[in-house]
Amino acid sequence: MAAHSFQEDTTSLIKESADIVQLIGEHVILRKNGSNFKGLCPFHPEKTPSFMVNPQRQSYHCFGCNEGGDVFSFLMKYHGMSFPEALKELARRYQIPLPESNLSQQDRERLQKIDHLHTANALAAEIYHELLLTDPRAQAARDYLAKRKTPAEIIAKFSLGFAPESWDFLLRAMAGKFSPEIIAEAGLVVQKEKGGYYDRFRNRILFPIRSVNGKVIGFGGRILDDGQPKYLNSPETLIFDKSRTLFGLYENREAIRKEKRCIIVEGNFDLLSLTAHGIANVVAPLGTALTNAHLRTIKGYAEEVVLLFDGDQAGIKAAIRAVPLFLAEQIAARIAILPADHDPDSLIREQGGEKLLEYITAARPLPEYLVQELVERYGLSLEGKTRIVAELQPILAAIKNQKSQHSLFISHFSQKLGIPPASFLPDDHRPGSQRQARESQPTAAPQEIKIPRKQKQLLEFLLGYPEYIADFLSVGLEEIILDPVGIEILDHMKKLAGEKGPIKPEQILEFMPAGPLRSYITGLLVDPPSIEAETVQPQVNEWLAWLRKESLKRKKEKLNVQINEAQQAQNEILCKQLTEQIKNIDHAMAS
Repeated sequence: MAAHSFQEDTTSLIKESADIVQLIGEHVILRKNGSNFKGLCPFHPEKTPSFMVNPQRQSYHCFGCNEGGDVFSFLMKYHGMSFPEALKELARRYQIPLPESNLSQQDRERLQKIDHLHTANALAAEIYHELLLTDPRAQAARDYLAKRKTPAEIIAKFSLGFAPESWDFLLRAMAGKFSPEIIAEAGLVVQKEKGGYYDRFRNRILFPIRSVNGKVIGFGGRILDDGQPKYLNSPETLIFDKSRTLFGLYENREAIRKEKRCIIVEGNFDLLSLTAHGIANVVAPLGTALTNAHLRTIKGYAEEVVLLFDGDQAGIKAAIRAVPLFLAEQIAARIAILPADHDPDSLIREQGGEKLLEYITAARPLPEYLVQELVERYGLSLEGKTRIVAELQPILAAIKNQKSQHSLFISHFSQKLGIPPASFLPDDHRPGSQRQARESQPTAAPQEIKIPRKQKQLLEFLLGYPEYIADFLSVGLEEIILDPVGIEILDHMKKLAGEKGPIKPEQILEFMPAGPLRSYITGLLVDPPSIEAETVQPQVNEWLAWLRKESLKRKKEKLNVQINEAQQAQNEILCKQLTEQIKNIDHAMAS
């Protein structure tokens, strides 16, 4: 019990120390909006900001998808952390001691393993970087980087390294510091079928891959000779997920924020070349196609994305595949296609940064480019238009739930191609079809929490000023709050007040499970009824007076029912006693 209480105290201390605006602002572009901050929600696609952060209440709430909570909730949702992981990360960030005795054995083991994996990767990055800079075995790697005009400051900024042509270099270098099992779990070595381990990266220039908070979570490696594969990434581990990670985001995050634009390139060397030439607002996916998670991460740093892909067919196909993702996430995107014989790295080395910026400036909106590319590919014959419509179906499917955008795109594409809008709809969605008739029926709105008006007003006031709950309870609050949802909120507040004494609004969210009720409360905490500070006490007095009177009225109603029952039972003594109680209530109400 004491340990649980201590963890609650630690949680409260962290919340008091945390700056929720700063923490969320590292991942979401926030702008001042009255006493709150507003931005695009990182948890669902939207173009109009509905994500609010309230610094006074240390809480956030999205009025579009109803996600809400505190600093712990945000880290858990955004980074996919467990509560113990979020607790430890915030304790580390704000330098608050966190005794491990407060965690379960399973949580301690998981956190310990995560620490080991981070530390192992960080040590490997140091070893590989030092070898690249000083070891004779890395001379070919240094020559290769010089040939590609990669300057020393870029090598240092990105901590580039080199893995020599050895099956056990890293194993020996890390021996005594980590077990082979941990080094393998970090993705740095591979276990042999017949026992033992060997280095995963050999004869490769290495690019440490960092999380958004700067920790090394994996590596990308470029082979120096003609071996295969040309590029090799760390496998997915407990700390590394390629579908959520972008190379260069940590190192270039401030440049991306400053420009409010993020350039996406395909290769690691493309990114290094652009950064070296002063174009630092750039990231690169890790040998995988772009994902929704990538774009949601970028949305927290930039308002626009420019795809800067190779001019070959593979680059064009990659750009086309990305269109539905950008539309689904409602992110403005343009595309700059380079000449067929160039990638960003080769063009900038041969023609300079100014020439590359010309291509970026001339980048076309992604949907416009797509239509142009499809027209050039298939032509505008009847057969060509049919194939174009078929190619556009995945894009339209990606935005089918965004009614206005869906209609706008169909109208735009139909004008461009000179065909009726209905041609873009699948047969069973066209006007007159049974499915279209079914889907045109109004759908039920998401279930909302509804509480009788007066009870709702009372609870809203108490959620904003929970320090008055004892006063309200003393004059009959529980006789007024009769709605089941209201009772649940009140019980939660009473429990907190009983355990902690006077409570603050933001403490109400602690330990409340996710669900409609939590969303309802975060909405009230982020956007509470507007009350001037000097009018709070007068409003408290008004509520207390109303509660006393309303409580007495309800007691009188109950007594009248009891009097009727006593009269029917011909119990004159009870009737006189009850009548006397009603007189006392009338006297109290009059006073």
